[in-house]
Amino acid sequence: MSTVAAPQERGVRELVGEIARRAISLTPAQGDPVAAVAALLVLDPRNVDHVEAVITVIVCDALGDPWRETTANRWRSLLPTWIRPQVIGAVVQRMRSAGLLVSTGRWVRSTDRAGGNGGKPQPVYVLIVTGEDQPLPLSRLGDVGPDGPDRT
Repeated sequence: MSTVAAPQERGVRELVGEIARRAISLTPAQGDPVAAVAALLVLDPRNVDHVEAVITVIVCDALGDPWRETTANRWRSLLPTWIRPQVIGAVVQRMRSAGLLVSTGRWVRSTDRAGGNGGKPQPVYVLIVTGEDQPLPLSRLGDVGPDGPDRT
């Protein structure tokens, strides 16, 4: 499995390019028609700019979060209007399959009223960038340090 280097080692543009290459090169799972369609959409040369734009917005949003978390509610409005809507879901699917976006197990209500998804559950993801300390799950935060002034 290839790794993606930490963002401090190079610029965001290089990170986006590396993530795009990794998501695009992943072989879709056998017998998974959703993965196959997503692969076709991200591999289509007419969608190169669309794929890079979606990845850029997702990566920049996640890198701006101290826990590297992201959700479509935060980045949806930042997407350029010229992006083909079906490419958005395909990119997220490919990033998930590549292990770059991992579900935190938490959900938020979607604010996507225009797309007809308003109020529906939407996953919260964490961006996984190797070489960088990954955030601990909230359930393990107590393991990090003292709980109060009397516990050292």
